[in-house]
Amino acid sequence: MSQRVVIGGADTTFSAICEACGTAFAGRLDEDLAEGVFLCRDGHAIEIVRADADADDADAATAAA
Repeated sequence: MSQRVVIGGADTTFSAICEACGTAFAGRLDEDLAEGVFLCRDGHAIEIVRADADADDADAATAAA
């Protein structure tokens, strides 16, 4: 996925601008989800990731090493 937006760990709403077409959009990522994929109005996929999810992924990678 080429577009990625990182939101704060406690955030549930976000707004972003699609890099592919410049369309502004807003969405909601429920508290129990670490990430999601949203589409702008023109259908471009944007991955939304919670800041803690990146930390969790790094912790898991470190623990596995």
